[in-house]
Amino acid sequence: MVWRVHSNLLGMFTGGFASLVLQCLHPLAMAGVDQHSSYRQDPVRRLNQTTGFIAVTSFGSCQQARAAIARVRRRHGPVRGTAPDGRPYAASDPALLTWVHVAEASCFLSGYQAYGEAR
Repeated sequence: MVWRVHSNLLGMFTGGFASLVLQCLHPLAMAGVDQHSSYRQDPVRRLNQTTGFIAVTSFGSCQQARAAIARVRRRHGPVRGTAPDGRPYAASDPALLTWVHVAEASCFLSGYQAYGEAR
């Protein structure tokens, strides 16, 4: 099912955009992105990193997926800080990771349902 959903370019484009917007609604996720990401200086590069990760973990070999996951864990490990409202955050926080990944899965599936073969 992942291959089918992630192979639909229009669904992934619209779902991906919706996912980014939804993720930005979480103040701790946005604080981490704002304080630790290159999205302001080079948004295309940052977006390509994310889409590359999704492509490798969806369509790559198990070895490629594990290597990509290890790279993301290493990069996200030191991502910690304090949000503008004073709350601490960490990119490794299970609740924060759940928010991000559920937003992605939900929005990718919604994009597929709207624009994919399932219409």
